[in-house]
Amino acid sequence: MTDTLQETTQGAPAPAASTEAAATVAAEWLAAFADALERGSAPDLEVLFVEDASWRDFMAFTWDFSHKIGRDELVPRLLELAKAADARGFTLNTDQPPFEFNGEVAAFFDFTTRDRLDRGHVRLSTATGRPLATVFQSQVDGLQGHPERIRHHRPIGKVHGTVPNRTRWSADRRKELAFEDSDPAVLVLGAGHNGLSIAARLQALDVPTLVIDREARVGDTWRKRYASLALHSSVYGDHLPYLPLPPTWTEHTPKDKFADFLESYVTLLDLNVWTSTTFVNAHYDEVAQRWTVRVRREDGSIRELHPRHFVVAAGLYGNPRIPAIKGLETFTGVYTHSDAFQDGDRFPGKTALVIGAGVSGHEIAHDLAEHGTDVTMLQRSSTYVVDFPTYHKIWAGLFHEDTTVPPDYADQMAYALPNALSDELQKKLVKLAAKEDQELLDALVARGFKLDWGADGGGIYGSIAVGKDSYHINIGAAQLIAEGKIGLKQGVELVEIKDGRTGVFSDGSEMQLDLIVFATGYDWLWASIRPTLGTAAARIDKAYGRAADGEYANTWRRSAQPGLWFGTGFIRMARYYSKFMALQIKAIESGIEPMDPSGDPAWAASAGFTPHDRADSDAATPALG
Repeated sequence: MTDTLQETTQGAPAPAASTEAAATVAAEWLAAFADALERGSAPDLEVLFVEDASWRDFMAFTWDFSHKIGRDELVPRLLELAKAADARGFTLNTDQPPFEFNGEVAAFFDFTTRDRLDRGHVRLSTATGRPLATVFQSQVDGLQGHPERIRHHRPIGKVHGTVPNRTRWSADRRKELAFEDSDPAVLVLGAGHNGLSIAARLQALDVPTLVIDREARVGDTWRKRYASLALHSSVYGDHLPYLPLPPTWTEHTPKDKFADFLESYVTLLDLNVWTSTTFVNAHYDEVAQRWTVRVRREDGSIRELHPRHFVVAAGLYGNPRIPAIKGLETFTGVYTHSDAFQDGDRFPGKTALVIGAGVSGHEIAHDLAEHGTDVTMLQRSSTYVVDFPTYHKIWAGLFHEDTTVPPDYADQMAYALPNALSDELQKKLVKLAAKEDQELLDALVARGFKLDWGADGGGIYGSIAVGKDSYHINIGAAQLIAEGKIGLKQGVELVEIKDGRTGVFSDGSEMQLDLIVFATGYDWLWASIRPTLGTAAARIDKAYGRAADGEYANTWRRSAQPGLWFGTGFIRMARYYSKFMALQIKAIESGIEPMDPSGDPAWAASAGFTPHDRADSDAATPALG
C-alpha cells in the first residue's frame, strides 16, 4: 500500500483524454458495490476491496468520525452501518468526473443516508484486471430538508413588490448583530480562520451565530505579529468556505493581507462578530441544556448570553511564555516576546539574541539579519527543518496552479486516509524530503544545529498533531545559519543578565546584548479557559491531539461535554472540518440529533462509542492544561 499512500498526497490528475476510461472503471465498481451493499452480501463486498484497504467516514453513517483499516474490519462494519442508516442511491458524482491519478482511478459518488445527503470518494486499482478499492472515504455533505443558503437557496436580499413597514437591509443587519432581544444558538470564541469558517457554515445553515474576539479589529491577531510573517501554505489551499481567493491573489499571503481578508470575509458573508469583546466565564445548565456566558464589551459593560452551543475556536495557544531569567528586569536593552516583536529594521548595527528555533525564531532572526543586526539564535533543543520548495513539492500535490480538482474535492482526497495510515505516510514523506534537502541539512549540522524529524518522525504534521511547533519551513534563515550569517548557540540556556547588557549562559559563556527576542512559545489556551467553565470543563481531558479512537480528541466533533465544541487547525483543516461541526450542530438544532446522546444505548451502539468515554490513549500526546 506504500504507493497508494504516497499518491494520496502527491501527484496530479491525468489529462482529460483518460477520463472516459476512468469513468467506465468507476461506474463498474460502484454498481457492484451498491448491489452488494443493498443485498447485504459480505462475500460480494469483500471482492471489491484489496486486503489492506481503508475506510474513513466523516459523519455520513453516524454522527461522528470513524475509520477501519483492512478489508476484514471494513466490510462487516460498512454492512452494519449501511443497513442501520438506510444507505442508498449510489451514483457517480457529475460535478467531478472520475480521473486517473498516479496509476489508479479516483472517483467521487453521491448517496443518501436516513437524514443526510452524502458524498464518497474511492481510489481504484486495476492492477489485477478488475477495479479494487484501495482507499474508501465517505462524508456527510448536507441535511435532507435543510439546504445551505447558497446558489438556488441563497437569501433574496430585497423582496420585490409591496411590503408594509419595510425595513432596510442595513438596519436589519444592525439588529441581527446586536442580539438585543434574542440569544445566538451558537457562540464562537475567536474570529480567526477557524472561528469564521465555523460561523460561515452555520450562517449558511440558518443557525443564529455570534463570534466574539478580544481584538479591536478582525484580523488583528495577524496584524500585530512580526512584519515579515506570511502564510507558509500557498494560495491554492488557503480558501475559506464559500469565498475562494481571486486569481490575482499573491501566491503566498503576507500576514497583513490575510488579516484584511479575514475582515473582508466577515463583511462579505454578513457574519455576526463582536470585536473588543473579552470572554469572562461560562456555566452550563445540564437541565436547560444552555450556557450562561459572560462577556465584557468594549465599554466595560458585562453582557450575558445564553447560547446552546459554545465553540472554542481561538487556537491552541494562549498567553506568551517568557522563561524566568535572573536579572532580566535589569536589562537596559530591549527584550520582547516574539508575539510583540515587529520590525527587524529597528535594530541595524545592534547585537540580538533570538531564543527559540521554531518558525518564529527562524523568521525573526532572518528579518534581523537582513536589516544589519548581528543576530544569534539560541537553539535549546532540536528542530525539524524542511526547505520551502521541498515542502510544496512533496506535501502540496493536490493544491497547485495547474490542478483540475476543485478545493472541495481535493480536501476530500487529502483527508481520505485514517490518521494512523496518514501518520505512516508522513514518516515516509519526511524521509523523502530529507533526501531532497540533504545538502542544506548537512550544512546546518556542520554549524552545530541540532535536527530532529518531528514528533514520532512525522515532521510538521506529526508535531502539529501533538501541539508542538519545533519545526521550520525554510525561506532563507537556514541558509544564513549554515553560512554563519546568523550565529548559533546550541543546547544551552540564557540564565542571567548582569551589568545591564551582559547575557550569561548555562555553559559559562557571555554575550553583550542590545535586544533579546523570546520565541519561546505560549501557554496552552485550554489551561486558561478551563477554570472559567466550572464543572463543565471536568469532562474534557484535552482538546486536539488524538483520542482513544485515533481521531482528534474533542475537536470538530462532539466533545465529552454536551454543548461545548472545539475547532482548531491550519486553514485547510478549518475549511474542511468546519462543515461537519456545523452540520452536526444544525442536526441538533433541527431535532434530528439529541443534545446529549450518551444516555441513549441505541445511539451509542450505532455510533460505536460513548462520547464521555473518549480517553487519552497516547501518553506522549500532551493534554491542553
